Amino acid sequence: MEKSAQKQAVLEQLRCARANLLAAIEGLSPNDMLRPGVVGFWSVKDVLAHLTVWESELVTALSRLDRPSLVPHIVQIDDIDAFNAEQYQINAPRPLQLVLEDFHGVHKHLLRAVEALDERTLIDVRKFRWLEGEPLVYLIADCAYWHEDEHAEQIRQWRAEQGL
Repeated sequence: MEKSAQKQAVLEQLRCARANLLAAIEGLSPNDMLRPGVVGFWSVKDVLAHLTVWESELVTALSRLDRPSLVPHIVQIDDIDAFNAEQYQINAPRPLQLVLEDFHGVHKHLLRAVEALDERTLIDVRKFRWLEGEPLVYLIADCAYWHEDEHAEQIRQWRAEQGL
């Protein structure tokens, strides 16, 4: 069965953004990944945990698309800064190794979830009222590949400033 062009594009964007992010952290030691100051006071570990939280929320939303009227938590978050701060508090004490395992694991789940979608589900702007006229592909981009690209650039800038 041939994959739709839109699905292929989304999967390619997800893979490219992840490769970009992995390149941004390549060669960092565990101690480097724990240094604060990458984004505000967040370390690389904190940024990866942050990305994992958002991708996890996205995977949960994608897993419930069979109930189109069920509004996912990810689109109900009113105060993103407060949500991010709360998630930081939860994840800050977690060991780097566990954060990295979740970071890689959730991404695999995301790729599988997108693989399972059909073209109409990705692009139909009327299928999910809770997307307020945007296609599902926009939510995937916003919470996954645009998000990863944004933080990969911040990590690169931080590395340059730190001489890493």
